[in-house]
Amino acid sequence: MAFLDHVRVCNAYSLADFVPFHVGPARVGWIRRPLSLELMRFGSLFHVFEDLVHLEPELRTPADRTEAVAEAVAELAADGLIGRLRGEMYPAIERLGAPPLFDIDRGAVTEFGIANRGFHLNGLVGAGADTRMWVARRALTKTTFPGRLDNMVAGGHPSGLSARENLLKECAEEAGIPEELAARAVPVSMVSYTMEVPAGLRRHAFWSYDLQIPGDFVPEPVDGEVGEFMLMPVDEVARIVETSDEFKYNCNLVIIDWLMRTGRLDPEHPDFHALSVGLHQPWP
Repeated sequence: MAFLDHVRVCNAYSLADFVPFHVGPARVGWIRRPLSLELMRFGSLFHVFEDLVHLEPELRTPADRTEAVAEAVAELAADGLIGRLRGEMYPAIERLGAPPLFDIDRGAVTEFGIANRGFHLNGLVGAGADTRMWVARRALTKTTFPGRLDNMVAGGHPSGLSARENLLKECAEEAGIPEELAARAVPVSMVSYTMEVPAGLRRHAFWSYDLQIPGDFVPEPVDGEVGEFMLMPVDEVARIVETSDEFKYNCNLVIIDWLMRTGRLDPEHPDFHALSVGLHQPWP
């Protein structure tokens, strides 16, 4: 195991079995061919071709598209063709900064290859050689990666919230961080990758925040997402990332990014260039 192994895992994919999913000229996703064929059951809602799926062009507003896609997604989930629905809507966008073309349930995002935004927060105590980092252990009741290590706070970016609003919400819900402290978090980087998984294609991009935590503040699990918080020396955090897969897969990227930004992983490292490129991959 090495730092670069984590980056390679998150950037492993092939589009050979996927077809692009368009809304008009905008490509918003990638769908596996077997699932694309299932979309033919919805008549003219999806126009399905051998090398393309596009949404019915007569659906002219984001609201109309959202309503129509929601009905199809519910049927696909009921038939077990996609994962369980989550009741949280994510925007379908062509690229970062582009307006949403429709909203789709979080549970269907990977199956449709929709780009997924979010954030991860590094909670830091102290400075220099004495820096420590708050690390979360995911609750054993989590349906995804139970018991794995995680960044102090992380979350997807649902529709209807600004980046700041989402940050403040998740900090309060996951770690009990009061708004006045969470508001001091500094956006320092963006990490992006594309990863093929059994469900489909994960196209993720998330903001990385650094937050200096007062020495007397102890985070507490609030919403049940986290089992416990641990304050670790950063050398120990780096060792865990470099030698194991104890952290949830994409949390490794956030920590590697932090190690590079703070000079703890410097240009003398043989994989410095590959890591720099791999942490900031453009979406297909």
